[in-house]
Amino acid sequence: MVWAGFHLHGRTPLYRIRGNLTGVRYRDEIVRPQIIPTLQATGAGAMLQDDNATPHRARVVQDVLQRQQIVRMNWPARSPDLAPIQHLWDIIGRRVRDNHPPPADVDQLFRFLQQEWTAIPQQMLQNHVNSMRSRIGECLAAQGGHTRY
Repeated sequence: MVWAGFHLHGRTPLYRIRGNLTGVRYRDEIVRPQIIPTLQATGAGAMLQDDNATPHRARVVQDVLQRQQIVRMNWPARSPDLAPIQHLWDIIGRRVRDNHPPPADVDQLFRFLQQEWTAIPQQMLQNHVNSMRSRIGECLAAQGGHTRY
């Protein structure tokens, strides 16, 4: 499993998660070293969007985000139509299949994933961020049903 984040002007490194991701691990391995510095560097008005996975909603994570005054979007659980990162995972997967031989092992697969994550043009990330208003509008119009996203 891998984790990554992006915003209008940048992206985090791709992070490899080995084993089960608990709330404590998410806080210690991702929130503190990746999310908090990225959001603080992004500036005023930055918000965190996640997919409501159990580790993301753990009390230990909520506590550290509150102490750091990180604003988290109030977000419907499991909303792939609204989560732009889901589309990027699909793009990365297709690029790995198209641009690389079948990986010999998980270490090689992770290297391929890293290459493709860093090769995604920043303009594509910006387009995904800027699409959020229309993603939300379409989801509301579809009453939570299928959208073109």
